[in-house]
Amino acid sequence: MSNNAFSIRELARYIGPGFLISVAYMDPGNWATNISGGAKYGTALLWVIVLASIVAMGIQIVAAKLGIATGKGIAALCRERLPRPVVYVLWAAAELAMIATDMAEIIGAAIGFSLVFGLPLWAGAVLAGISSFALLGVRSAYRRGFRAIEFAIMALVGVIALAFVFEVALAKPDPANVALGLAPSIPNAGALYVAIGILGATVMPHSVYLHPYIVQDRRSRLVAESGDTEAVHRRHFRYESIDTIVALFGAMFVNAAMLVVAAAALTGTGIETLEEAYVTLAGVFGANASLAFGIALIAAGLSSSLVATMAGQTVMDGFLDWNVSVWTRRSVTLVPSLAVVIAGFDPTSVLVASQVALSFELPFVLIPLLYFTREEGLMGSFVNRTSTTSVLSLVVAVIIALNGWLLYTTLFG
Repeated sequence: MSNNAFSIRELARYIGPGFLISVAYMDPGNWATNISGGAKYGTALLWVIVLASIVAMGIQIVAAKLGIATGKGIAALCRERLPRPVVYVLWAAAELAMIATDMAEIIGAAIGFSLVFGLPLWAGAVLAGISSFALLGVRSAYRRGFRAIEFAIMALVGVIALAFVFEVALAKPDPANVALGLAPSIPNAGALYVAIGILGATVMPHSVYLHPYIVQDRRSRLVAESGDTEAVHRRHFRYESIDTIVALFGAMFVNAAMLVVAAAALTGTGIETLEEAYVTLAGVFGANASLAFGIALIAAGLSSSLVATMAGQTVMDGFLDWNVSVWTRRSVTLVPSLAVVIAGFDPTSVLVASQVALSFELPFVLIPLLYFTREEGLMGSFVNRTSTTSVLSLVVAVIIALNGWLLYTTLFG
């Protein structure tokens, strides 16, 4: 077979990293912002999900390309090539993003356990923490590579997707309203806050840090099998790009379905929290609808918690050259999440705020990604085209502008 020939069978070997990354795009933080957006503004912010998802595909493909071309991640390259004070600032920003991410995952899973099994929220949080450690055990049991954990994550993603196929079938959304939601509009300043939350929940900093790292397993095997040649890496990049696009299209469907179902069932009810949405879905569509919602929320929280822990380990190892075990990392990042639950903070408000915080962190990872992938000396023939650099620069500029506007409106009304 020609090196340029496309093979479905060979593609199957590469499917996996994109689905690990896709989990970050349908985590409980997305649920909070999507449910809030749909309940308050109907389908008006659907276009934000679609646009952010398309942008995310481009960003993740560039991040994967960096890992394939260099054999290194963003954090490690920052440590090697940037001044030490800058490295510490970037590391601190990344760690804050990891805390915000982990908080969203654990709280989301806690809400899911609480709703499905009728537990107090604190008990749901404890069960979520125990379950996240169990998933780490699956990863640790297979040290030869990521394939086992990829299959586990793909199974959980399948649960989430099937749940929302079911929810959409029950909701029977008006196609005209869905089409209207694809036309860009921001109804008011409150909608801007939710829209930026959707952006922060869709384009996730930890997934950008993680993607160059998780392609290394296949990169090493391919080099061992076929040699460290440009043709080998080009083929890897080609299939990894397809993997990423397919996985993130699935995540886009899930996010869009959340908002559309919320728009169909919750608009005008004043309902914004995940708990209220669960109860209302049961009243509007029946108990099976709320059960599917709860199970999918648990799957989203647990799968994204594992991916966030892996990303956190990558960040600390890359920026500081500290090889901290995932068990220690999981234990440390679990504490703030449990503290928020025990302190009695409104979980949905915390989820939405965490996603806005992640949006503020985005420039701290996107600017280094842009900086490294435009360097021909580092990337070789994989260096960004001028058009890619221009589009990525525009994305970063828009995110910074939106965050500045959000800060201004928050402080000065």
